[in-house]
Amino acid sequence: MPDKAPSLMARCLECDSRIYFDRKPDLGQIIVCPECETSLEVVRTNPIQFGWADEGSERGNASGSVNLDEFFNNLRNEEADEEDYDDDYRD
Repeated sequence: MPDKAPSLMARCLECDSRIYFDRKPDLGQIIVCPECETSLEVVRTNPIQFGWADEGSERGNASGSVNLDEFFNNLRNEEADEEDYDDDYRD
């Protein structure tokens, strides 16, 4: 039986599906998960590791870490919007 070349694989951050590669992807390359269609950025090539693509995503930056200041600012803004809505519609 001929030796099969080892396949390159990484898991989707969103749905945990296996994503296979015929060749090593480039650092910074955007990959779209074939299962859930999430855009992922290659942040490491050996082993292959993804981060969240920085295409306006609110999940985090390309390194996969979450900007906590931005997260809490967004949360405060959402809470303020809810309070404004409640004030407008109270009897």
